[in-house]
Amino acid sequence: MRIGFIGTGTITQAVVTGMIRFDVPFERIALSPRNAQRAAALAQLDSRVQVCSSNQAVLDSSDVICLAVIPQIASDVLGELTFDARHHVISFLAGQSIEQVRGLVRRAAKVVRTVPLPAVAEGKGSTPVCPPDAIAKALFAPLGEAVEVADEHQFDALSAATATMASFFALLEEQASWLVRQGLPYASARSFLSGYYVGLAHETTRDTQPFSELIGEMSTPGGLNEQLNTELSKRGTYAHYSEALDRIMRRVQGRQ
Repeated sequence: MRIGFIGTGTITQAVVTGMIRFDVPFERIALSPRNAQRAAALAQLDSRVQVCSSNQAVLDSSDVICLAVIPQIASDVLGELTFDARHHVISFLAGQSIEQVRGLVRRAAKVVRTVPLPAVAEGKGSTPVCPPDAIAKALFAPLGEAVEVADEHQFDALSAATATMASFFALLEEQASWLVRQGLPYASARSFLSGYYVGLAHETTRDTQPFSELIGEMSTPGGLNEQLNTELSKRGTYAHYSEALDRIMRRVQGRQ
């Protein structure tokens, strides 16, 4: 695989780091000269990683092209480039449909959408891929998990779900603040919660049972977990979360 990256930001850094760390097979990685310091640091990780003189040079030396520029400048950056029929395009562009990306890359053989997140650098990422694609799966499966979906509505839903990151940390901060009010130092509260949630996340990887079954397993009748879950359910906390995701989905699909 000769793979090139147009854009050398945080996600490119994570993907390239993960590819090297987890032995994803490749012949060469070509990097955009944009963000020269980050590109140079990546090139030092492996002799097969090279920084090109221009974005067009990335295309000319690669068969698989990852689009990793921010959507706001995608049209300007990609409009200056010449793609051809051998290019297999993997788009990281948020909110850009396959049809929209195809309009930007014109003659490329195939366009695939993905949403890689920084955790792929640690082999813990879960990356949506649409449509199912052997090349994208070979790239992202070793970096955690490649979740292939058949249509863009499903893909947009997974994209919308990534809007939960800040709210996840907000929940942890609320719990840490509550522990501080009970007299714990913040550092102790944070240490406890980070380890606690790593343990809970690990439970989800042990098998494929529905999350609803895990709720039941953790809710001893008359116990503390049952009490808190019941109270939050009655207050509509989870329903509000779902409604907020509906609004995010409309935004992702350009309907608001």
